[in-house]
Amino acid sequence: MIKRGLVLGILLAMLATAGTALAQSFGISPTDRTFKVTWDTTTTKRGQPAIEGYVVNQTAYVYRQIILAVNGTDASGRALATTLIYVNGDVTAFDRLYFKNALPQAGDNYRVTVNSYERANGGGGY
Repeated sequence: MIKRGLVLGILLAMLATAGTALAQSFGISPTDRTFKVTWDTTTTKRGQPAIEGYVVNQTAYVYRQIILAVNGTDASGRALATTLIYVNGDVTAFDRLYFKNALPQAGDNYRVTVNSYERANGGGGY
């Protein structure tokens, strides 16, 4: 009887621990662990609205063909068309890569995320 209780207790403890571990990683995108994107609004030489910043590689791999998605809203909160930015070059392990791209229209708020990428040494992308 004591053995049965001990086994049941161990199983319950394992289930409780497994549930906690799953809850901690819930909602984290693969790109959040791989890249950090820092950016700011600016203008081009012609005065057109633009986004510039860095894609920071937080891994030991080399990535290329990085595409960013810029989603914005205007002053009234209406969504603007998504703009895709192709980041030129490879971003090496634990390094960063600069980007600057004009936007079709100015927005009041922006969100910049990694839309897709490819690992340079082979392997999967997002």
